[in-house]
Amino acid sequence: MSDDALDLLHGSLVEQLRNTGHIVSPTVENAFKAVRRHHFLPGIDPAHAYRDEPIVTKTDVRGRPISSCSQPAMIAIMLEQLGVAPGHHVLEIGAGTGYNAALLAQLVSPTGSVVSIDIDPDIVDSARQHLAAAALSSVTVNCGDGARGWAARAPYDRIILTVGAGDLAPAWLDQLAPGGRLVLPLAIGSRQYSIAFEAVGDHWQSRSARDCGFMRLRGELAVPESRHEFGRNGELAIELGDRDVGVDTDALSLALTTPAPDLPTGVRVSSAEPWQSLGSWLGLHGLNMGMAQLRTSGAASQSELVPALHRGKGWTATTVLVREGSLAALVRRKPDDGPSFELAVRPYGLQGAALAEQLRHLVLSWEVRGRPSTRQLDIRACPRPGRRPDAEVVVDKQHVWLALDWPPR
Repeated sequence: MSDDALDLLHGSLVEQLRNTGHIVSPTVENAFKAVRRHHFLPGIDPAHAYRDEPIVTKTDVRGRPISSCSQPAMIAIMLEQLGVAPGHHVLEIGAGTGYNAALLAQLVSPTGSVVSIDIDPDIVDSARQHLAAAALSSVTVNCGDGARGWAARAPYDRIILTVGAGDLAPAWLDQLAPGGRLVLPLAIGSRQYSIAFEAVGDHWQSRSARDCGFMRLRGELAVPESRHEFGRNGELAIELGDRDVGVDTDALSLALTTPAPDLPTGVRVSSAEPWQSLGSWLGLHGLNMGMAQLRTSGAASQSELVPALHRGKGWTATTVLVREGSLAALVRRKPDDGPSFELAVRPYGLQGAALAEQLRHLVLSWEVRGRPSTRQLDIRACPRPGRRPDAEVVVDKQHVWLALDWPPR
């Protein structure tokens, strides 16, 4: 591909990120302009490299993704949250291809530095090669367990994770300089939130929160994800995240063939709200109730077996409450509605009606509260052991209590 064609692809991506509001500040825009993504994805068609999509770069023995070049929009969101300035000393956990570290290097230039670590030696080697080819000597890439941070170069003005974590590791908080900021994708139940934390008194206070989805951190702080596959060739899956409940997949397979009549909610939503603001509300308020995602892939994604509230290339998904061999699923009341539609709840199985009432109640509580969004979410991380904080939702992690509140209507 010619240099002119590459310039056009690169410029179009930056313009798209700016026009969609993912890039906000001139500093982040300039960093994206300075770093070419295709340099960090050798062997990938540049036309693909400059799409606003994540690109998987490594899978495990089962073929599941374990490393990638993240979606540019999500990278931009997190860099805006991080608030990097020239001269900052930054720790990145999850080196990937080195692309994010290269953007960080531009943001800390000319006097700052970036330390990037990854658990896999081959990922470290390739990231080093990409960064050396880009002549970015301000980035050091090391091999290590992300849960431990990198104490040899601490303290850091900023720490960012490009992998999903299930908790706040004490090492990250210990290695932040006074006034520093930590940005990480934090898993809570079946969802993840990119949260920017700063120290306030005896706890860590969120400065911003956004919806996100990342591959999970491996190593000492790895938390197994609860995923129950069933159906023909495992094309159906119940994803509960870090909270498991009893699931009878044989009974669910049978229950999905005989749904009960839908329970209307009277709540109309845009196509984005069930995943974004409503999805966040349901995921957190239904944390200990069996809130999950029901996903399909392959041939099942083309069938009517599972209602497709969200649809992508070769997959569908919807939010469900699940218990043993029963569930209740969020659906469109009228499947042919346009971008705005009324939600209903569809029961399946012996306990489906009771689960449907619970899910409907949660939807109505979100409506009554004024449809709060993830951006309005206030999160405190209080170190454990210690007194359990008071909040609308309290989540117990190994190292912290998470106290979550939304503003009153």
